[in-house]
Amino acid sequence: MKKEKYKIGAPGKTVIGLTGPIASGKSLALSYFKKHGAFCVSADALAASLLTEPPCYNRILRKFGPEILLKNGFLDKKRLAAEVFGSAAKRKWLERLLHPVILKETHSLITKSHKKFAVVEAPLLFEAGLAECFALNLCLYAPERTLEARALGRGWTRAQYRARRSAQMPAREKYARAAVVLDNSGDPAALERSVKIICSFLKNI
Repeated sequence: MKKEKYKIGAPGKTVIGLTGPIASGKSLALSYFKKHGAFCVSADALAASLLTEPPCYNRILRKFGPEILLKNGFLDKKRLAAEVFGSAAKRKWLERLLHPVILKETHSLITKSHKKFAVVEAPLLFEAGLAECFALNLCLYAPERTLEARALGRGWTRAQYRARRSAQMPAREKYARAAVVLDNSGDPAALERSVKIICSFLKNI
């Protein structure tokens, strides 16, 4: 994916990229940013909504066949996840389908927002080559054993977690690339305090 194709920000607004390894607490952090004044966008939430839109739905159906559907006609997201995390080629195909649409919608939402700053949760921020699209990139940190325990607590098997982890950039590389690394290995209140400090700074620039 060529990052120069995409525009995320808007004049007069500061846009922050939020990422981290699987189960690092990105959704929790995003909720704290929203609580403390940021306009927030979740790339995962946008992707989930796009799966029900005809343009993406129809292409996915043609690619994976009718067995990817539930009895009610909706996409079987668990089966789709198993397909794409079991095949690098299928995963790349789905990313090429969804990423441009997600980025276009993200830009539209931020442009329409009246907030001074925005935070975009993007699990594949570095993998998709989007680092330079943001004024600042934040990455959440937790030890590997904590990440795995959280993933298993979601009901994933260890094999499912490791398959998804291997589909992403290694955590240590994400930490190295980020401008700011926020520790989310323990008390959520500590994470919220860090987020509140960042938001206070952004409100005053």
